[in-house]
Amino acid sequence: MSATSTVFNFRYENGRRYHGYSEGQYPLPNDDIEMDRLDLQHHAFRLTLDGKLYRAPIADDVQRVLDVGCGTGIWSIDFADEHPSAYVIGTDLSPIQPEQVPPNCEFLIDDCTREWIFHHPFDFIHTRAMVAAIKNWDTLFQQAYANLKPGGYIECQELVFPIKCMTPGVTTANSPLMRWSELFFDAAERIGLDATGPRHLAPKLQQAGFVDINLKTYKWPFGKWAKGAKFKLLGRYVFEDLWDALPSLSLGLFTRVLNWSRDEVEVFLAECRRESKRKDRHYYGDCLIWYALKPADSSNVSSGQQHVQEEELLESDDDDDGDETSQETTEV
Repeated sequence: MSATSTVFNFRYENGRRYHGYSEGQYPLPNDDIEMDRLDLQHHAFRLTLDGKLYRAPIADDVQRVLDVGCGTGIWSIDFADEHPSAYVIGTDLSPIQPEQVPPNCEFLIDDCTREWIFHHPFDFIHTRAMVAAIKNWDTLFQQAYANLKPGGYIECQELVFPIKCMTPGVTTANSPLMRWSELFFDAAERIGLDATGPRHLAPKLQQAGFVDINLKTYKWPFGKWAKGAKFKLLGRYVFEDLWDALPSLSLGLFTRVLNWSRDEVEVFLAECRRESKRKDRHYYGDCLIWYALKPADSSNVSSGQQHVQEEELLESDDDDDGDETSQETTEV
């Protein structure tokens, strides 16, 4: 759909700005603070992937690409710049993308939870950080499958809950940050969101018809406590992301769903920020990157149904020897 007055009829609440189109569908704001956070998070994802934008084994001369829930459009623009052969379409509820974009990039205001209406199928469909946007992953994957060419890939890059801590004995009873994670679970569940949903996408992808399902789990440290130069830089990005993510994720949900006052939320988030700065507690989150293939012959999908899982192992920098993380791979 084209940008209309209803699209720009933003909702203002608790000092933040929220989308107007499909109001209430997505509980996070779309203001300048959130846009800056999303752009910072983009760099954290790229650092995680050693500078790459994706893991799926797509062709270098990929033609049509869809970025679902594109946010500020930074991934779409980078992909278009790096793949001149591709035409990239980014969709989002909010018209917050820049006006000056590469000639092979276009943005549309759209609600991905409604029926998709595209005239031509895609070679690659990308989503990122949709845990707070998708209530029905089955429907998302069914629509993605229908809008992919045979031999096309889907990739989902997700940050998932709960927050974890490598330090023994840290629980919701003695950590405001762990308590916040539990409260977010509760609030999200009440509006139909599953904060752990991206951990369990394999059967949903299979049910939609996808094969060659691959999952790699990365660890995102909060702060510079992890071993290795890459993870210290990543930890800085993630720490800054966390500070702005806490109010973005909390103000709308906690006041609307948990019936907290804005002041109560702000006081609690101050406690969470103080907790995140503790050097004796090593907090981290899981970053999951899934990709899967739409088979070239959808009538015969018996081959290629394997589900490959890989996971990075994160270590604390007790001796600062600069080693990188190790890696495990399994097939199930």
